Amino acid sequence: MTGNQLSSEAGQPRNLSSLVELRRLTAEQQQLLTWMAQQEAGVSLAEIAAQTRKSEEEVSRLLAELRQQDLIFNVGSDRYRASSPTQGDSLADSYASGSFSDNLLQSLSPSKPLAVILNSSGKDVVTSGGTFELAVTVTNRGSQSAVVHIFIDDLSILLRQWCQSSQEYLALSPDQSGEVVFRFQIPVEVLPGTFHYLLVVDAPQHYPEYPPARYSQQLEILPPSLDIVKASDPTFVIQPPTSSAKPAVLQPSSVLQLQVLVYNRSDRVDRFRLTCTDLPESWFTITYPQETQGLGLVLEAESLGLNPGDQGQILLLITPPSDALAANYIPTVRLYSENNPDLNLLDLVYFQVLPIYLLQPALRPIISRIREQSGLLEVQLVNSGNTERELLLRVNDLDGGESCTYRLEPNEVKITPKETARAKLTVQPTRWWRRPLWGGGRVLNFQVELEDRQQVPLPSSLLPGYVTWAARPWWQLLPLVLAGLGTLALLVWLIWWLFFRPPVSPKILEFYVEDSRYSAANGDVAQVGWQIQFPNRIRSLRITGQAPDGRAISGPLVYDFSQSLPPALKPFCTLEQVLLTCRNVRTDARQAGEYVFELTLIPKRGRGQTLESRKTDRIAIDPVPLPQVVEFKPTQAAYLEAKNTPANQSARGNTQASPAITNPSDIRLNWVVTRPQDLQALQLVGRTPDGAISRPPQRFNFAQGIPKELQEFCEIGNVLVCQNLGTGVRQAGDYIFELIAIPKDESAKAPEPTKTDPIKIQPRPAQILNFRINNQDARPKYLIPMEQGQPPLALVVSWNVEGGGSTAVQLLPSPGSVPLQGAVAFPLSQQPESQTITLQVSNGVGQPITRSVTIETFDPTPTDPAAAAAAAVAAAAANARQNAEAMQEQSGASSPSTPPSTSPSRPSSTSSPSPTPEPSIPSLNSPAPSTSDRLSPSELPPQFD
Repeated sequence: MTGNQLSSEAGQPRNLSSLVELRRLTAEQQQLLTWMAQQEAGVSLAEIAAQTRKSEEEVSRLLAELRQQDLIFNVGSDRYRASSPTQGDSLADSYASGSFSDNLLQSLSPSKPLAVILNSSGKDVVTSGGTFELAVTVTNRGSQSAVVHIFIDDLSILLRQWCQSSQEYLALSPDQSGEVVFRFQIPVEVLPGTFHYLLVVDAPQHYPEYPPARYSQQLEILPPSLDIVKASDPTFVIQPPTSSAKPAVLQPSSVLQLQVLVYNRSDRVDRFRLTCTDLPESWFTITYPQETQGLGLVLEAESLGLNPGDQGQILLLITPPSDALAANYIPTVRLYSENNPDLNLLDLVYFQVLPIYLLQPALRPIISRIREQSGLLEVQLVNSGNTERELLLRVNDLDGGESCTYRLEPNEVKITPKETARAKLTVQPTRWWRRPLWGGGRVLNFQVELEDRQQVPLPSSLLPGYVTWAARPWWQLLPLVLAGLGTLALLVWLIWWLFFRPPVSPKILEFYVEDSRYSAANGDVAQVGWQIQFPNRIRSLRITGQAPDGRAISGPLVYDFSQSLPPALKPFCTLEQVLLTCRNVRTDARQAGEYVFELTLIPKRGRGQTLESRKTDRIAIDPVPLPQVVEFKPTQAAYLEAKNTPANQSARGNTQASPAITNPSDIRLNWVVTRPQDLQALQLVGRTPDGAISRPPQRFNFAQGIPKELQEFCEIGNVLVCQNLGTGVRQAGDYIFELIAIPKDESAKAPEPTKTDPIKIQPRPAQILNFRINNQDARPKYLIPMEQGQPPLALVVSWNVEGGGSTAVQLLPSPGSVPLQGAVAFPLSQQPESQTITLQVSNGVGQPITRSVTIETFDPTPTDPAAAAAAAVAAAAANARQNAEAMQEQSGASSPSTPPSTSPSRPSSTSSPSPTPEPSIPSLNSPAPSTSDRLSPSELPPQFD
């Protein structure tokens, strides 16, 4: 493949218009083409007429113009579709791929600052062992310089190995173009295949508001055998060569002569025709060698015919017209082969049209004589060159001072080539008293200064001008008469002033405080300043500070002026003729509070001299900031009541805080206090939601630093931080804690307490661990025989309940309330009866827990009722004597049925309370009748008399 052959024979001919032709479309054509590019299914003639609001005849004429330029094509019989200006494929391929709409929209967008031209058709072919070059030309059409990032994305692993550099950068000034080349070196051993990649052009640093331009590309690898076929393809070379780095330079209307050398390397006679796209036809001329026919007849040739192996020359003349814009141009030169019309033979020509700077400024008066209205002039700027000009306009007053107000609209002008710009200049005199009373008027001179933003020289940077301020009407002379009378009156007043007026009195012009707020924490002292006229008449000054209620709280400070300026005021005062100015004069007001300072001026003795005083506005000296509790909260919003262990029972009534307690079931607090250096003490109080004190106040003294009881929980830095401090409160209920920060300054206002949100200790759920009869797990029902004449039995009922301090245990029907753990003897009656023993546990929340046992006694040997009663009485008496003796023996031990004392006591740290002694447990076997052939009364069937 030759250097200028940019696509293979398999490529389609480029039949679309160039970017330059798109730019030359009218606004109406560009709008229609943009709208059609957005319609993927194509549009009908009626839809176009409805969109453009034109008749179908006008739309047909407009479509015919676009069809002649290959900008639209037919989709079916009655629908039209816009084509892409940069796609090298056929229209059918472009429509099928859906890529032409994006390319067309990119070309038609006038606001895009970057214009991109590729030497690729989008589908390129290269043989194994060959080299493929992708040339990208970028033009900066924006108003600022930009760094353009050009890179290849979505590269496969093989393409990444073949591409020497996948990203490049271009630094472009406005209207400057640049070119980068990506080179792919294809190895010989690569198998044929198709590879896709994405070319991205972006300027994120300088044009972040515009999205990157993306171009989908395809590279097809052909077998090496195709090189034999390609060797016969014709080639051409353009002389002299041009490039983006060294373009040809020419003036408008000058001629760039290029020679195109064509080589016919095929074995057939071929004819070649040259075209130059991207340029208007009036810009270039193509001249083929003249051909002779018989008898010496010379004909004008329209193509170049070459025999096999011959070469020929075509002359290409590029002549930019006189109105050609100064810019870099990159037209595409294409050579068509008659034998092989599908072959793309392309090359680029780089040339630059030099700028011509020709600006004709003029200042034209419209209203040059000013009476009541303003003067009006027009600045006319004619750009006869070929570059766009940006000018700044300024007006300078030549009469000195600011005698007039000048307004230019606009003061910045942008002039396109061959266009005229105008700016209105309004002139309005400002000093009305300088208007002449009579005569021809006053001439006001000025000049308009021109400045080019690109510093391009101007033929004349100054445009002189003037307006005439007409004289006043005759009736305006009346004020002069009045002015004469006023002058006479002024003369009389001056005589009185100089010879008869009393001596002047000093006067306080200003008296103020330098700052409206001071801080006692910084040791600030209130400072005042004043300005007094005629200080030579002052005898003394007195400064007094007063509270808002009028009582004196500062001063008085007296300064004696009888000799001269007092030495104490010399560092702060300056004396200028008849004005004394003093700044930052210190007072003795340093205590916190609000002040109003009064300056009293005592003049020297003389006629008409009186005291003068002036007061300042109210100022404040802020007190030293007090310690403040900025955060006070518990470690958690809700707690679970602690188990009612012996240690908890002994501390049940003790609510004094004990930081050493490590039981996690008590309420723990965190707080943060500012300015700990000024903190005297902290007072902690616990209350119920209704305000009652639930925990006595506790005071922590910080005079010597962190108190001993808080050293484990607190740290002092810029603030005092205390965490996880135990309060000893464990009982179920709702609590609110208050923390008061007491400052060292006893005169400070008592601080308000900081309160926590309500804290809840939820009751611990109660649980019956065991309930036993005679040291055995209780069954629901017992049948116990009662022998006549035998002492009555006593059952031992024992229990163990797990719960908190709010857990209440009752043994019914007696003895009622009992401790969480204990045992009690339950005597049985000699008479047959049924009794129910119930253990009831409640924590005050939810339903109580109960366990019940039914004890039923019966007489296994019923006898005579009288004899049985006597025997029972005797047995009961004997049993009572035995129980009395047993109680006397256990008099030193506590009764099992007596609940523990609820008075507050602190358990010993070295011993634990001994368990409650249980009464003797009689054996209790399964109830059975006394004789095997008799049943108990509860087991007997119903009897009938």
